[in-house]
Amino acid sequence: MTDKPKWRRTYDAVEGMAAPQLEALVRTDQFSHTTAVTARTRRLIADQVNRVAARFWHLLNLPAGTDIQRLRIQVGALDREVRRLSLELDRQARQQD
Repeated sequence: MTDKPKWRRTYDAVEGMAAPQLEALVRTDQFSHTTAVTARTRRLIADQVNRVAARFWHLLNLPAGTDIQRLRIQVGALDREVRRLSLELDRQARQQD
C-alpha cells in the first residue's frame, strides 16, 4: 500500500502551510536578537543558581558540582599523562631490546 496514512497527510498539510511562515520568522533580526537574549539570560540564571548551590554544599562541607568538574578535568589530565609516560616507557624498553 503506497498511500500515506491519514496522520501523515494531516501532518504534511499543516507543515506545508506553517513551514514558510516559520522559516520567514526565524530568519529575522528580531528572532536572532530574542534568541541571543534568552540564551544569555538562561546562562546568567544558571550561573547564579550554581553559585548558590555551591555555597550550600560547601556549608555542609560537601563538594559542589564545580568541584567535581574540576576534579574530573584533573583526573583526565593525569590519565593522559600516565598514558603518555607508559608509551614512552614502552618505546624505551623496545629500544633497549
